[in-house]
Amino acid sequence: MVVYSPHKIILFGEHAVVYGYPALSATVDLFAKIYLIPSRSGLQHTPFVQKALGYLGLSNTYVKVETTVPSGSGLGTSSMIISGILLNGRDYSKENLARDSFNIEYETQGLGSPIDTTTIAAGGFVLTNGNEGMPLWSIEKNGTKWNFSSIPTKNIDLVIVYSGSKGSTKEQVAKIRKFYERGKYAKDIMERIGNITEEGVKWVMKGDLVKVGELMDENHSELKIFGISTDQIEKIVSIGREYGYGAKLTGAGGGGAVVIIPREKEKLVQRLKEMNVLYFDTSTTGAGIFKRSE
Repeated sequence: MVVYSPHKIILFGEHAVVYGYPALSATVDLFAKIYLIPSRSGLQHTPFVQKALGYLGLSNTYVKVETTVPSGSGLGTSSMIISGILLNGRDYSKENLARDSFNIEYETQGLGSPIDTTTIAAGGFVLTNGNEGMPLWSIEKNGTKWNFSSIPTKNIDLVIVYSGSKGSTKEQVAKIRKFYERGKYAKDIMERIGNITEEGVKWVMKGDLVKVGELMDENHSELKIFGISTDQIEKIVSIGREYGYGAKLTGAGGGGAVVIIPREKEKLVQRLKEMNVLYFDTSTTGAGIFKRSE
């Protein structure tokens, strides 16, 4: 049995979503293949893999992951792998897979939101804590509640660029939490990001890439205030804005990836090649995680 698990982007609202503000995410047409292979040693190198296998009661099992996307890229790798392990081990409804995967991720990291696991399970565009779309399910943890809905819209062409350095979700979320708990300034930023998300969803549904791109730029500018961008991310964002409708970091930041909606794709790709960076010419997809015999 093999599980096909999609990577995901956050188009609007990362970090703010941890505190219950809206966010818009989507699966992208970059799928990993995840296998569970019997192994005498069962040696695993990451705590979340060990915890996911333990949740299934499995030992002496090796998790094989085939993907072209680097870990720490901000594209939901840990959530994707956890979900893949669970779905490979047993049958799940989408909702229960999202819940169990989030619980494992939260126990491992000690913080975060269920946006990644829900997006990977549901597929397509997923709105968190917004007023649009068709309701999916709700998840609550430590007094924070996230309501999810599916957003009906056309897929969007993307160029996703790896900055060359890994971002740690745990470190970046903890860093911003300290900022958030100090006072009103950080909360004001989160509220502005939430407002950007609510407006952005409407333009995504209308297919207006110019407006979507402008709001991506605004969202990135707000995230920069938290100090989670890097010099390399800024270089990529600058090129993305020159040849795209909009560009921003996606995920936790501190490294990771930039998502660009291309306008002049050939020129954009040429500049990225000149920078010698890893990039993915892809799009959003309506598909979520699935498994089949192989």
